[in-house]
Amino acid sequence: MTGAIAISALALTGSAAESLFDESTRAQMLRHGDGPVAHIETEYNDLFIAKSGSFLLMSTRYRAESNIHSIVNLMDPDELPAPYTRFMSAGLLYAQQVGRILMIGLGAGSVSTYLARAMPQARIDVVELDRVISAAHKYFGVQATDRVRIVESDARVYLKRHSELYDLILLDAYRELGVPFHLLTKEFYALVKERLAPGGAVAANIAGGTKLYASTLVTLRAVFAGVDVYPEYETANEAQVVVVASPASAPGTQMLLQRAEALQERYRFRYPLPGLLKKRVTSHNAEQGELLTDDFAPVNLYETTPLKSRLR
Repeated sequence: MTGAIAISALALTGSAAESLFDESTRAQMLRHGDGPVAHIETEYNDLFIAKSGSFLLMSTRYRAESNIHSIVNLMDPDELPAPYTRFMSAGLLYAQQVGRILMIGLGAGSVSTYLARAMPQARIDVVELDRVISAAHKYFGVQATDRVRIVESDARVYLKRHSELYDLILLDAYRELGVPFHLLTKEFYALVKERLAPGGAVAANIAGGTKLYASTLVTLRAVFAGVDVYPEYETANEAQVVVVASPASAPGTQMLLQRAEALQERYRFRYPLPGLLKKRVTSHNAEQGELLTDDFAPVNLYETTPLKSRLR
């Protein structure tokens, strides 16, 4: 009962005038014992739901290794426990306006909920596969609203069939070890670029430290004029990396700082944008990377091939 009260109190704060998640579902999960909660077999992934204290996790497994893809604090919907999810907000600094947002990959709904609660005027479309959507709803209480639309589709199919333009497109679709190969190629990024509104930007979550990471940078640079990196840790070849790309050259540091301060003043983000900007890496390279195309995308090989030297 204490958990239910805490959730209700938080749901009434900030800009959440609508129900982005079902409070009773989260309260029920809060009462659930720690440890495994569910195993869901899907066509693309085996999903595992587990609980630790007030944290509910969605993960996949590759061989004996567990790969956590999404974490939600059942008692605090504005917390982003996974560090990389906070850096997805850096994409806001590069978009000239942020009225329409497309998110590829729902997971447990932590990022879409965070942005929707902080930005009451934004309209967010989220594209995800059906079994992930049902798991997000059943265990994490994620709900669609008038402002947050959840669409069951493959991301590339959705972009081909829909011509809507977005101010910001967030790419966070994952399977076992990384991003599906058809969402990493030059052709895919060109399609994403076509769906950007004038002045729009893209933020993509990518695993660092492998040849696939370097190849993703090469491929993004072949499509976008501006590419900046926001690593989870001090170097861009460790853990998760958020890459922000734009059709025009990336804004200078001073302009980004002005945007960060203005957006922070307006929306009061839990994780201040000026602080995220300090993680920006501009002098990085991708010497060991190769251009990924629909005809050449050896993702399974590259995602396990470590880089020989650090990428800065």
